[in-house]
Amino acid sequence: MKDPLEQILEGLGSGVIAIDTSGRISLLNPAAKTILGLQEGTNFLGQPISELLFDQSDLTNAVVDKVTVKDQEKTIVRPGGTRLPLRFSTQCLYDKNGELSGAVESFEDISRLQELSRQASRVNTLTALGEMAATVAHEIRNPLGGIGGFAGLLERDLEVDDPRRRLVKKIMEGVASLNRMVTNLLNYTRPLQLNLRPVDFVEVVEDCIGFFEIDAGNRLEEIKLQRDFVAKPLPCRTDPEQIQQIMLNLLHNAVQAMPQGGSLQVGVSETDTSETETTLLESPCVTLTVSDSGMGMSDNVKSKLFMPFFTTKEDGNGLGLATAKKVIDAHGGDILVESAPNEGAAFTIFLPK
Repeated sequence: MKDPLEQILEGLGSGVIAIDTSGRISLLNPAAKTILGLQEGTNFLGQPISELLFDQSDLTNAVVDKVTVKDQEKTIVRPGGTRLPLRFSTQCLYDKNGELSGAVESFEDISRLQELSRQASRVNTLTALGEMAATVAHEIRNPLGGIGGFAGLLERDLEVDDPRRRLVKKIMEGVASLNRMVTNLLNYTRPLQLNLRPVDFVEVVEDCIGFFEIDAGNRLEEIKLQRDFVAKPLPCRTDPEQIQQIMLNLLHNAVQAMPQGGSLQVGVSETDTSETETTLLESPCVTLTVSDSGMGMSDNVKSKLFMPFFTTKEDGNGLGLATAKKVIDAHGGDILVESAPNEGAAFTIFLPK
């Protein structure tokens, strides 16, 4: 029968790993193997800590310099290249004679906690934006109405061939553009009402591609559009109109990222999220992927991509992807992006079935 300490370590949800003074593993509990993504059934006891292929500087510092760390955070790279944020504490170990015998580190996966923190931050941002939007709409639309009205009167009084009509038209177009921006802002900050209903997700995506091909027209002449769909109906409870609007936005963005042409791929599948580390969404879920071979983006751009009003386009309002994120969150789903400069971009949407 296992001793009580061994049973406690095996039952802990936190990972625990210990090394001796030579840097060899003396303890590794099951939670540590799971969190670090280590292969089950492999015996790491007695192996050098460097065999685990993650940042062990805290443990080795504890052995070499007797440095103790408490409730700090770090990000490790697991086998396969995925990054995982951890909260950890490190403590020196001493034998009964008071001599240093090694070090122990306990740690926990805080990816879910960080995601909840980001969601709370977005809620606070939306609340503040909603209050600001109401004020902005009132303060801007009143004078805009006057400007637009007087411009209309001026246009009416000018002769048809008067060159000043072109300038008046520019004023009216500017007024209309500002009005659309205010409307988009108000729509973004208002509570989202979804019309959830059972649909075949493959059919929803196919219909959207049909709309897109008509809308994009000759812009698709130099672009190869490829489909990769499951060969069966994929039932899903969603708001198809909202999802199609998001998908259209992603498709148009992809085309704009490939001015010289390229490859545009749309994929639909059913995903077992227990087999992937890219999302915290629970199985089962449907997955939509839109990827292109365009100019890609930097890590700095990716980090701001879903922020309201962030845009890299001269004529963009920065609300398209922010709205997409809001809609996907309301579905209880997730949206992720993978990209690098000159290596294209891939947007993946996970939705619960």
